[in-house]
Amino acid sequence: MKQKARSPHKIKKNQIFDASYVFIDGPNTSGKSSIGPIISSFKRTEHFIINHSYNQFLALYKSGDLNKQGFKYLFEGELKKDIWYRMMGREMNTNLHDISSIIGSPRYKEYIARANRKDTTNIFNEIIKEIKKKNLIFPFMSGDDLTTVSSVLNEINKKFKYIIVMRHPLDLVFSYFLSGRTTRLGTDPRYNKPAFKIKKFENVPQAMLDMPEKYSSASPLEKSFLFIEKQLLEYMNSDLLYSKNSCLVPFENYCVETKKYIKIFENFLGTSRTKFTNKEMIKANFPRKKDNDTFSKKANIIFDNIGEKYSRRLKNLCERYEDEISDVYKLNSIKNYSKGKFKGLSIDAYSKVSDKKYLKGKFKNLSVNALS
Repeated sequence: MKQKARSPHKIKKNQIFDASYVFIDGPNTSGKSSIGPIISSFKRTEHFIINHSYNQFLALYKSGDLNKQGFKYLFEGELKKDIWYRMMGREMNTNLHDISSIIGSPRYKEYIARANRKDTTNIFNEIIKEIKKKNLIFPFMSGDDLTTVSSVLNEINKKFKYIIVMRHPLDLVFSYFLSGRTTRLGTDPRYNKPAFKIKKFENVPQAMLDMPEKYSSASPLEKSFLFIEKQLLEYMNSDLLYSKNSCLVPFENYCVETKKYIKIFENFLGTSRTKFTNKEMIKANFPRKKDNDTFSKKANIIFDNIGEKYSRRLKNLCERYEDEISDVYKLNSIKNYSKGKFKGLSIDAYSKVSDKKYLKGKFKNLSVNALS
C-alpha cells in the first residue's frame, strides 16, 4: 500500500540540562580511556559517562540512514537521560573491571546515595537547581568520530567543549588491528556497531562505504590502516581541532608531559585538580617514559605485513602527523629489524607488544620483549 505523502515537519527541540559538557573524543584506540578518569578527579566534575548510543546515532547519520533533525533529537535525548539518571543514581556502572565503573571514583559513596532519590517532578527540579548551583561539569567519552560533525553539535549547544586525543598513526593502526574490530564487526554480538551491506560486500563500517571493494579485499591489518587513515584525516582536516572550544592532546606528549597537560585541562575547563588526581595518574601509569624500542617494534611489524601501496600511504600519513600534531615519535627514529622478521605473525604475537592493559581499575604494563 502506498503511503500518503506527509507535509514537511520539524521535531521539537529536546531540551538538555543547563550544564557544562565536555566530550573526550578522538580516533579509535587513541588513548581516551586513560584521560577520562583524570578529568573526573577534578573539582565539580562528575564521573565520566560512556554511552555507545551516541556513536551509533552518528554512524547512521553519516551513512544517510538518519537525517539531521533525527540525529539531533536522539543525541539531545540521550544527553538529558544520561545526566538525569546519573543524578538519580540510575544505570551506574559498578563492574570492577570496567574503566567507567563508579567503584573507582573518589565520589563513589555520593553516587550510591543518589539511588535513594525518588523519580518525581520536584526531585527533577531540584536536580536542575543542584547542577546550576554546583556548576557541575559532565564528561562524556565518545567512541570515535564525534567531533567530525562539530557543525551539527554546535547547533545543539555552542558551549560544548572537546578534548580531542590524537595519536601517532602507527600506534593507531597497531592498536586497532589488535582490538579485532575489523573481524568483529557484524559477526561478534558483543561489538554493537552498525555493519553495512553494500552491493555484494558485507560487514562494511560506515567510514568505508565509499570504498567497499577496496576495504573488503584488504587483509585485516590493511583494513585497519584504511579505517585509521580515513578517520585520522577527518580529524586533522577538521576546523574544530584548533577552535577555542577544543583542547588538542597528542597522546604521546601527554604520556611524557602529564603534569603540563593537567594544567592545560584545568585552564580549559575552569576547574582544578584534587588530591585524587595524583592517585588516578598512578593508576593510569602516568607519566610514562618515551619508549622508542616498542614504537620501533610496532612499526616493523606493520610494515612487514602490509602491502607496498598502503605502506607508502601510511608513511605519508605519519609524516603529516609528525609535522602538524606531534613529533615525539618519528619515522626516521625507528630502529630497523631485518626485513621480514615479523612477517605472518599471529594476533597473539601482536598482543605481546602492547604496552598496557586495564585490569581491575588500573593500567598494567605488559612485556614488550617477547618478540625480541
